[in-house]
Amino acid sequence: MKFYETISYPVSAEHVLSKFTTAEFLQAKYEGQGATNIRLLDQSREDDTTRYTFTRDVPVQVKVPAFARSMVPNTITLIQTDAWNTVTRSGRLDIEFKGMPVKLSCDMQLEDELSGTHHTLDFDIHVNVPLIGGKLEKLLAEDLQLKFQHDTKISLALVTAA
Repeated sequence: MKFYETISYPVSAEHVLSKFTTAEFLQAKYEGQGATNIRLLDQSREDDTTRYTFTRDVPVQVKVPAFARSMVPNTITLIQTDAWNTVTRSGRLDIEFKGMPVKLSCDMQLEDELSGTHHTLDFDIHVNVPLIGGKLEKLLAEDLQLKFQHDTKISLALVTAA
């Protein structure tokens, strides 16, 4: 299942990218989201690419229907890798849902605009469960969109902080 999101930042793409490519920004963002057990698993900076992998526990925010209760716990452990190319200002995030047959990927792009920066996110979520995978994808996409709204507020505050 695919879905798209956009964020506008009132600062330059260079400034946004300078924040997005630090472990401190990601740690603060996850803390602001209410995640627990946040740990940096790996980080690398090679040529024009930065990559960070974090794990964290997040609560499920949507009401889980009866058909999915046995497959969707109240808290999900996520393993997320954020990678950015600082020259092209393009990025990718990959999220693994630990203990669940779910994969999420997202291609990202930062572009300067007159009033600041336009951040596009192209999400693809896949649940590998026969018969009900599509329903679970919709449920998880709904939960991710709720989290994304909160994430946007946190990211805006962190990016525009002095």
